[in-house]
Amino acid sequence: MQASRSPSHRFNTAGLSFSLMFASSAILIACGGSDSSTQSDPGTPTTMVTAVNGVSARTCAQDAQCLDFTTPVGFGTIAQVASTLSQAATPWTNTSTNIITNSKIPHVNGSVDAAYYDKAGSVFSMRTDANYRYFSGNGLPNTKMGIFPVQSGTAAYDYYHALPGGVDPNGAPYTPTGKADEIPISAYDLTSQIPLNPVATGYYPINSLIVGITLTGAVWHIEYANDSTGNWFSPINALPMDQCWGHPYSNQYHLHGYSWKCFPNQGTSGQSPVFGFALDGFPITGPRGSDGKMITNSQLDKCHGMTSEITLPDGTRKTTYHYVLNNEFPYSVGCFRGKVNYFQALGSNAMRETNLPIYINAPYP
Repeated sequence: MQASRSPSHRFNTAGLSFSLMFASSAILIACGGSDSSTQSDPGTPTTMVTAVNGVSARTCAQDAQCLDFTTPVGFGTIAQVASTLSQAATPWTNTSTNIITNSKIPHVNGSVDAAYYDKAGSVFSMRTDANYRYFSGNGLPNTKMGIFPVQSGTAAYDYYHALPGGVDPNGAPYTPTGKADEIPISAYDLTSQIPLNPVATGYYPINSLIVGITLTGAVWHIEYANDSTGNWFSPINALPMDQCWGHPYSNQYHLHGYSWKCFPNQGTSGQSPVFGFALDGFPITGPRGSDGKMITNSQLDKCHGMTSEITLPDGTRKTTYHYVLNNEFPYSVGCFRGKVNYFQALGSNAMRETNLPIYINAPYP
């Protein structure tokens, strides 16, 4: 999610030790109206629609992403997420229209393969049995990434250098000078088990940083990031990332927003393929519908999904609920339609932020 391993807010509540933040010390907040403008060709997008200033973090709705505040151990509660998102007046964001101009984003420099960060390169596999879909890997995608730590003198450097790199429980900084620009990317244990045939039983707020696993070997995070004063933002509105809208959190690479460059073969016509799976087991597809046109938020439900016939990774056609990755906030998963077994879906300690009850080993409904 954010740039640093542990930012200005570090939570150690009932065993929780993780962080959520983003921002430059000189950020400005501005209000803006809603605009659902999209591009005619999702294969070459020039803009994205960011979160409206003041959108609720608690209510599952179109153009929103809802977190769980319902219990003392709900993700939104323990992370102390604000009830609403603010909007940052960054050079790439029009705060009157909520439109992000992609060409104005000072992306993190570099375009390197996974082997740049680990000699094993990208390691990833997916298999299924009668009931479950299993993922295993090292968290490094088979697509290009930017160069992290962020290099001094590059366009994105000042944004990251303004952020703290975090401290350990004893107060010692994780990075040599305590700055977020020094946070690297490294391999980690990506292990996940999700239902093969999920059932949509409701609209469930999100209870984890990770919302889905890509077929390229990385993960998607929630679209939240905070500054040192308690304001929360859509990450791509506030902080530059690499060309695939990715960066490290706790040294772990992940994606935000409309990360279309990370998914080759989305085609220039016809229906987009499945790009990955959400933690509840439902597929996440690309932005084109069966008619080849961009799917807009107005066509999606409050979890950012729809039901249609799609082609699964094994080549079979199936009519199923699926989330849609497009260029309108929240971009992929707004909430979960199926109940999530977080203990199994986040199958390694590296993927879990806490051992609180939200990750108990409870069976799927």
